[in-house]
Amino acid sequence: MYSKDPKIEEEAIKITAALIEFHKRNPKKANPYEGMCYCASVCLKKLVGRAVILWKVKDHNGVWHWWCETPDGEVIDLTKQQYELNNNPVPSTSRASKLKEQGRIMSFKSYQKKIDTLMQIIEDN
Repeated sequence: MYSKDPKIEEEAIKITAALIEFHKRNPKKANPYEGMCYCASVCLKKLVGRAVILWKVKDHNGVWHWWCETPDGEVIDLTKQQYELNNNPVPSTSRASKLKEQGRIMSFKSYQKKIDTLMQIIEDN
């Protein structure tokens, strides 16, 4: 379960399914969640709007990890499995989260292409 909010939960489940389908089409990473935190979080933001806020923090490797939170602080981390599968601390809920910064939607074409593909998968299903 990702969220107590039924709308957020419904969309999170759709995004997770889209991540798995995206990975089947592009199996470049070890699992469907690796390297997809920004794209998954932005998809959720696009689908539920102000119901979530984008956050980011650097993980144990110094790489930005992105997730969403509701205004009341509920963490919705759609790609936390990329850490759990490797027995690494999940940045959105570990000590690292104390250093979190509010994220913004970026305009990099490589990210936008992945977001568009995920959104299309969601729309098609």
